[in-house]
Amino acid sequence: MKRRTLLVSSAATLGLVAIGSGAWIYEDRQVFIPQLLQRLVGNFQMNPDDQRKFVDAMADHYGSEKLTALMGLYKIRQQTGVGTAYTDLRVDNFERRLLTDFMVSTDFLRQQNKTNPKISFLGYRLPCSNPYARFDGLA
Repeated sequence: MKRRTLLVSSAATLGLVAIGSGAWIYEDRQVFIPQLLQRLVGNFQMNPDDQRKFVDAMADHYGSEKLTALMGLYKIRQQTGVGTAYTDLRVDNFERRLLTDFMVSTDFLRQQNKTNPKISFLGYRLPCSNPYARFDGLA
């Protein structure tokens, strides 16, 4: 085999691997985030329109590209266990932000004692949706 043939075939193989791994990492955020929330929070039901609004609001806030990158890092770490201190910190922060945003943007806290509650999207990052908050004397 000639050197040129070897280089061309190696480049083609690397290109296919890159495309294949990109397709493996990429997943629609409208599917990935609700599935991740189900795994982190537990069983709940949410209207598909409310789910879409929550995910779109999150993408608008953080940026679509950043959200896609964080989802890719999360998926790589979950399925391969590969990560560095830098990427692990990013993935952990993504998970925390997702849970926090979900809790303050939905009525989950009001319905957390129910089995398989029906959750509604209230609005993204409301100032306080904590049902236990007391605002007496703050005026």
